[in-house]
Order: sequence, then structure tokens, then C-alpha cells
Amino acid sequence: MIISRPQSGKVRTRRNIVMSFLVGLFLVAPWVVLPDTSPLIRLDIPKRMFHLFGGLFIPQEGLILWFFLLTMGLSLFFFTSVIGRVWCGWGCPQTIYTDLFDRIGRFVLDSKYGKKDASILGKYTVYFLWIVVSFIASFHWIAYFVSPYEMLADYMRFSAFSETYFYFTLFFTAAMFIDIGFIREQFCRYACPYARFQTLLMDEHSWNVTYDFKRGEPRRDGKTKIGDCISCNMCVAVCPTGIDIRDGLQVGCVACGKCVDACTSIMAKENKKTLIGYFSLNQIETGAKIKWVRPRTVIYAILLSVVLIGASIQLLTRIPMSMIAASNKSMPPILIPDNKIRAFVALRIQNIAPVEKEFQLSAFDTRHGKEILIRSGEEGNQFKLGSGEMKSFSIVLETQSLTEQELNEGYLPGSIVLRNTQDPEEKLEKTLSLSLPRK
Repeated sequence: MIISRPQSGKVRTRRNIVMSFLVGLFLVAPWVVLPDTSPLIRLDIPKRMFHLFGGLFIPQEGLILWFFLLTMGLSLFFFTSVIGRVWCGWGCPQTIYTDLFDRIGRFVLDSKYGKKDASILGKYTVYFLWIVVSFIASFHWIAYFVSPYEMLADYMRFSAFSETYFYFTLFFTAAMFIDIGFIREQFCRYACPYARFQTLLMDEHSWNVTYDFKRGEPRRDGKTKIGDCISCNMCVAVCPTGIDIRDGLQVGCVACGKCVDACTSIMAKENKKTLIGYFSLNQIETGAKIKWVRPRTVIYAILLSVVLIGASIQLLTRIPMSMIAASNKSMPPILIPDNKIRAFVALRIQNIAPVEKEFQLSAFDTRHGKEILIRSGEEGNQFKLGSGEMKSFSIVLETQSLTEQELNEGYLPGSIVLRNTQDPEEKLEKTLSLSLPRK
């Protein structure tokens, strides 16, 4: 376990602002309720409903999930190729909470933090505060899946112990305490998959935390000074993963910029510019400006744009209703007088709009363009459903009179249309093949 030295500076100040914003957003978002009483973000797995920024989605909308995952992946590729591992150093929970744990440790133990001679009481005070922070973070993580208001009420009534989410919260609390408190940088160096393939996403033009070896090398050796690097090793002392940035791009570098602030302060005493900063390798080697537009970034940008356009089209043309229609296998179609067919259909309909809506059902014979009557049904052919509400029921369809030739065709292709009565253009159509009984 590495306890790095604290370091102030411009990069540190900017990171504090960004990380404070992200932590605040993480803690506040699950509590936000929109005017229509739906949560801003809620992944309600038991009910299979996902609330995202005023929209309601269901697992059957796999294409939207596919677009979302592609967007996340391509965004990671694009931004890493342009500005390096900015996610690791500025947005990753592992980095943010490790930094927060260190702040707590230094607040309690001061200079004794991370040292063996720290008092037992001080150490356990730090551990207790780490557990509290881990519990708060875990509570809010679970709050993205379960209502935080319901959980808080259960905790206040001491009834949360019988709920499944309580044990998930305990698990994540323990996992976070062990990971952030003790595993720390080892996760970044040996377990994080993003760290392993970062070199495939970056090239010599990527803007990243880099050591200016042309100015710094060869380093000072004793009193012999050739390059600008004075071998103070402050860049190593402040590094949260314990690497030496002077050895070049490494898996362990999370681009947090602490070494930038450290080198800047040391070089200022020498009246020289920092040797470590946000540069590209090509910028150091040739002195040229950073080449932002290049084949790699253009390809990623094009792919990301295509996916975003596809996602936008999918969302804009999305019909906020779901319907599954199937012939009732236990009750096959029957022939009734006047050569009419009576069929029994099972329906499952869900309103996936954020507001209550009224729906109307209609059915058609798609082969002959005739309307099929809906004779009866538990809900009738017009009904209301609240936001996210789902109902399963059966209806009885009755065709118009069919000719002998039509009856001998064996089946009748039809469709069931679900329409929003307030907006008739908003409709969903499902095809249905009705088996025709023979005389």
C-alpha cells in the first residue's frame, strides 16, 4: 500500500473542483424527483423499468442499450486518444475515493498518516471514518436501484435488516473499505482492464502527463549537473501509484497530475519551466504543436458521431408503449356461423411513457384489408395505464365472413394495433397469424 505525499498546485486545485462536482452529482442525483414524480435516475431491476432523465425504458428495448454501450465505449476510445487517461485521474471512483480517504487520514493523523508509529486510537478512528464514507457511498450507489426515500425510512424504522438491499449495501461497504483503504493503487496497476489497453488507444500525439526527457536528461548525479532534472524524486514521492514518470508511459500512471504540480514547484526554485506537464511525446521530441486531428481521432470521432446520430434517431422515433400479442394455445380459433372465425388472443401491454395514457385496441385482417372485431375482453378495447404500468389480459377476435377459398388457405395474417387516444399518430402494431379451422 502506497501513501503518497500531498501536493498542492494548479492541477490539484482543478482536480478538487472536478472531483467535488462529480461526488456531489453522485450523491444528489438519486434523490432528485421530477415534477411528474418519476426519479431522475432509477434502474429498477425488480420492476424491470429504467428511469433516465425523464424517460422510461424497459429491457425489451435492447437497441437503446446497445447504442448506450457503444457510445460509452467509443467516447472512452476517442477521449483517451486525444487527452490520454483523463478518466483515470479526474473521474474514476477509485482515484477520487482514494484521494478522499487520504484526506481523512491526514486530517486525523497529520504527518503520522501512513507511518507505523501512528497511534492505535488514531488508526482506528481513520478506519471508522473510512467505513462511514464507504457506507454513505454504498447507500447512494444502491439508491440508483432502490428509492433512497424508502431506504432511509426503513433505516429510521430499523426495518432495513429484512430487505435485500441492506445486505448489498453491507457488501459494497466492505468491498469499498478494503479496496480503497488497502488495495488502492494495486487495483489500477494490476486489475483495471482500462489500464491494460490504454497503450492501444494512445499514440505519440496524445495529450497526457509526460516527462520532458530532452530537457531533463541526463539527470543530476551528485554535484554533476547536465540536464535540468535535479533528481529530487518529488515526482515519485507524490505519485499515488508509486511510479517514476521519468521512465515513460506506464500502466500505473493514472494521469492525476500530482507530479506536474510537484515538478512545477521544484523547477520554479530553479527559475525554469516544469519538466513534467500535459504534453505529447511528439511535442517534446520535435517541438511541434499537438496534432489534434489525425487518422486515429478522426476515425473514433466519425464512429462516435454515427452512433450518436443512430441513438438520437432511435430515441426520437421511439414509441413509448410495449405490446406482446400471441394466440391462446389452450383455446384454438373456432368456426362460428356465417363462416366467421373467433380467435382468442393473449395480450401484455405496458405504458413506458412518464405519464398516464389512454389506449385503444383495434385489429385488422392484413390479407384482405378488413377490420377484425374485438368482441370482448377483460379490459375492453379502450383502457388507461399509468406510467410504467403493465397489464396482461385476453381478448376475443371475430373476423368478418370468409369465403370457402379463404377458409381453405389455412391461416389468416392479421395485426393488432395499440393506439394512444390522445395522440392517434402514436401507435404500435404487432402482426399475428391466426390458424383457420377446417370444416
